[in-house]
Amino acid sequence: MNLRMQSVRCLVLLALCAGGTLSGAPARAQGGFGLFANAFLDSSRVPATRITVEVPFRSLVFFKQEGFFETRYQAYISIINKADDPPHPNTYVLHGFATVKTYEETRRRDQKSRTWREFNLPPGEYHIEATLRVANTQIGMQRSVDLRVPDFLASGIAFGTPAVLAVPLDYRAGMRPWSEAGQDLSAETVSATASITGLDRQPAVRFALFVDGELPEPVPCDIFYEVDDISDQQILYGRRRVQLQGRDDEYLIAFNVDDWSPGVYHVNLRARTYDPDRDATATVDIRIDVTRAMLGANFDDTLEILGLIASSAEIKPLREAPESERAAAWARFWAERDPDPSTDVNEALAQYILRLQFVIENFSQFGPGWRSDRGRVYVRFGPPEQIDTAMDQRSTGEYEIWRYYTINRSFIFYDMFGVGDFKLVEGDL
Repeated sequence: MNLRMQSVRCLVLLALCAGGTLSGAPARAQGGFGLFANAFLDSSRVPATRITVEVPFRSLVFFKQEGFFETRYQAYISIINKADDPPHPNTYVLHGFATVKTYEETRRRDQKSRTWREFNLPPGEYHIEATLRVANTQIGMQRSVDLRVPDFLASGIAFGTPAVLAVPLDYRAGMRPWSEAGQDLSAETVSATASITGLDRQPAVRFALFVDGELPEPVPCDIFYEVDDISDQQILYGRRRVQLQGRDDEYLIAFNVDDWSPGVYHVNLRARTYDPDRDATATVDIRIDVTRAMLGANFDDTLEILGLIASSAEIKPLREAPESERAAAWARFWAERDPDPSTDVNEALAQYILRLQFVIENFSQFGPGWRSDRGRVYVRFGPPEQIDTAMDQRSTGEYEIWRYYTINRSFIFYDMFGVGDFKLVEGDL
């Protein structure tokens, strides 16, 4: 071990012995889960509320079955209207489960199980409590959130819940009434994960506008749309004047993402009429897993990232392919890495995309997340099985230790100034 590595180990031990903190126990021991509630207008103009429970795999206990691992859980939901005195909670049960093929998948930090249910709650303020019970164990966890169900049509106009569609790459129509766009896209389906995963698809948002009461004649309405990246930087803005009929006012906006980078984008919508003055807003997220820019303008970056998981020889056919043939070379590259070609999903590509998404969203404070030391380790090895932290008692610095027990590897990162700029000081890629 060289002198630098010895110094790192001594500093970590010094921080612990001097009363420094050490945290980051396995997620399974932390016992966390997410509780989310959002209110919206359904297709019949009735306020609806969706309550979602999201449980990380590492907070669950999987039991081995014949050929797979399985976990089941129940979430007991109590909904309390804050206007009730005394409170009268209404209680419901949500059932959730997850199955995976291998034990290693049960330990992944980036995988979660979700279960949800919709309720018709009138406008008001609510307190929602959830108790999670993991089947066949003594594990119990609790969470609570507050929710305001607005009077959506108080201003006279409201959005229905926007939906994300994956439309053909050659669909360049921009914004159109759904009555027209739907004729060309009748075979398209709504993306359940709001993600675009193929080079032959681009995202579109379908939404409805509801107006309170009957309209004796069409009403002019300005529809504004804006797209922000995960740093809240605006990358697209537009406005379209439409005539609301008061019925079947549904529209589709398609986005050309050829020049976008993979990541999560926020689509913000606003509708406004002026006589009388009405205003409504809505937001939906789109996840872009792959774009043509990856094989065009950002091709060098793509090769650099692939170099974290593949050898130069494996990447060579893609690197040397003419630009017109890169999409086919990309497909061949991932086909050769597909662990189970009999399934519709290429698990290797899906894993790569998840890791890349994570590092872009979490490690991009000082440049592209996949160029950071933590990002490079994460893309190659995935989420660590345990993360420990230790403060440097001699400065404002902090250590972060990633442990991979399955492959017997550890990596130590050091943030010298306590600003989140962690550098790899021990462990080789």
